Parts: sequence; C-alpha cells; structure tokens
Amino acid sequence: MRNVALACILGFSALMGVSAKAEKAPPPTIPYWSVWADHQGVTHQTRCALHNLALQDFAHTDHPEWVSQQDHATKRYVFNIMPVGWIGNWHKNPEPQWIIPLSGRWFVKTTDDKSVEMGAGEMSFGGDQAAKMINGRQGHISGSVGNQPAKVLIIQLNAIPHNHAHPECAAGGSPIQ
Repeated sequence: MRNVALACILGFSALMGVSAKAEKAPPPTIPYWSVWADHQGVTHQTRCALHNLALQDFAHTDHPEWVSQQDHATKRYVFNIMPVGWIGNWHKNPEPQWIIPLSGRWFVKTTDDKSVEMGAGEMSFGGDQAAKMINGRQGHISGSVGNQPAKVLIIQLNAIPHNHAHPECAAGGSPIQ
C-alpha cells in the first residue's frame, strides 16, 4: 500500500512539473494552409500559423493544456471520402471551412498554379469565396493522392473570418516565413 501511495505522489509530482514547464514555455502554434483570393480574384495558398492559444483546464482535470481562443462559430461538419484517383472540378469552397485529413493524402491546386499535398493531421482553411474566373478556372481543384482514399473532416463556419493584419491568413494567425 505504501508503494502505491508513493507512486501516486511521484506521478502527481511529475505531472505538476510538466504543467509548470508548460506555463513557462512560450505558447505553441498550429500550422495550416490558407486558400484565399486576392483583389483580382486569383487564388493562392499561404502557410500560416495559429497562435491564439492559452493554457486552460479544458477537460477539468486540474492539468492545463493549450486551448485555442477566439474561435469562429461553426455551421456544420461533414465527413468526406475522396476515392482513390478522385479529382474534382475547379470550384470555390462552398463556405469558409477547415479541411482536415484524417487518413490518406489529398492535394489542392489554386489558380496561381501552386499545388500543396496534405496528409493526416495537416489542415487547410478554404477561404476562396471571392475567387473569380481566371482562364476558365475558378477557386481551386482538389483530389486524392496515392493508393488509398483521402478521408477528411470538413468544418464549415457561419461567416467568413477577417484577419485585417494578415488577410492571407483569414482564419487567424500570421504567415510562416
């Protein structure tokens, strides 16, 4: 019984040490790709980083974790599976939305001809609602990559977010250099 009590105390002390270290560390960031349209309606992709995280006891465990702040209201979420070899037509994101691959890989190509591949856990924010028709293409084209389907979670927002400091990172944060 003494060994169990000692193990609990040591375990708690170790966790408290982790919490204290987290409180002294600079806040982490979360990288994402942002698909956006410039004033001429040409679409681009910019690597951005969310940095509005604060230590909070989110799960009520007495152990703080980094939690996003100032989140945008959501409309709905959708699970989507792009079959192997699937490629869609040129289109704008139907709503401002987060696209998060759960498994497999997918790509996004914008009208500036930039193509980005993403795998599980990488994120893209689809904010190209202002895209215009450019040489018969509008918005972006996307599809699955590789020999397995791309399973993604799409979280649609109620409204287009505006990041006045960095419009290319509309969902928040700043460009990664």
